[in-house]
Amino acid sequence: MLSFFKTERNSALLLLATGILGLIAANTSAASIVTSVGDQTVSFLGFDLGLRSFVMDFLMTGFFMLIGLELKSEMHTGVFRDRRAIVLPAASALLGAIVPAIVFLLVVGNTSQATSGWPITMATDVTFALAIFNVFAKSMPNSARTFLLSFAVIDDIIAIAVIAIFLGSGLNFAYLVATIFTVWAFHYVSRLTGVLGFIASSIVVIAAWSFTHQAGIAPAVIGVVLGLVTANERVEIIENRLNPWVSFLVLPLFAFFATAVSLAGGLAITSAMSIAILARPLGKIVGINAGALLVRKFVKKPGFDDLRPGQIARISTLGGIGFTVALLISDAVFGRGSQLANQAIVATLIAMVISMLLGAIALATAKSKPKAL
Repeated sequence: MLSFFKTERNSALLLLATGILGLIAANTSAASIVTSVGDQTVSFLGFDLGLRSFVMDFLMTGFFMLIGLELKSEMHTGVFRDRRAIVLPAASALLGAIVPAIVFLLVVGNTSQATSGWPITMATDVTFALAIFNVFAKSMPNSARTFLLSFAVIDDIIAIAVIAIFLGSGLNFAYLVATIFTVWAFHYVSRLTGVLGFIASSIVVIAAWSFTHQAGIAPAVIGVVLGLVTANERVEIIENRLNPWVSFLVLPLFAFFATAVSLAGGLAITSAMSIAILARPLGKIVGINAGALLVRKFVKKPGFDDLRPGQIARISTLGGIGFTVALLISDAVFGRGSQLANQAIVATLIAMVISMLLGAIALATAKSKPKAL
């Protein structure tokens, strides 16, 4: 499970730096330049996308493909070879996504335009969560890292499913069939090696993205699906080749454009929506721990036996770190550049910082389990 995240600390720092840079640039005299660059048209496969849209709608497919590859790797050679081991992190991920969403709806209500933002609070950002864990979790067992990665990846999958179900634009059956065909083709094409394999795989991936886009399905979905159908023997190779490009090019570009929001209208952190998003760290802690407790009570041998409830509680503080998927959903539900989207992004960033601080303190103060004499 470690190969996908070898460079997580450096990539997290770069992601944070470009995110801060985007926020600063959008609130200085450089704002017009950022807008102009983001609106530059990129003609691609018959689509005329702004550079910002090209990054978020096309290039980010690579990020979601890495999520699919990571899950495929774990199911084939990792901890999830024993299918029972998936139950504990899956339950934590599920309740860790549901509880913050319920809190959001309770706080915002069902009559506000902001109500549609309920999925924003669901996903955990793997890159930032793992970076904090690596720095401060010196006293945690090895399984703690696996548990963190597992529930973070699974709740990303849950959020992506929400994108597919609730944020699609209406299905086009013909293009859906074409998408399914390209997914089937990629399973076989991904086995090819060398230049031929690279060219063939690239063509199929681009075709799959195009058909998905025209089918009315959020493009994030196809990335995960392609990762999951990749031939077993090629998963690690493709993962290792794709990871640096996503970590050091795609995600920083995404972070810059996603956080380039104007604060001219004020932070509005006292609005119902902002309060609901700021409650995300608490909702995540409650949901993740509730999921773990329920599984251990009702499921025999769910795995992660060396993780004590107190250690899971400390790890759960990282669950409130939302960034990549949260920002994508903010733009999708409210419209890029809208006042509500900007408020949601700012609240998400504040909640992320709160969770990072809570996580750092919780992990740094953990005590090692005494060694047996």
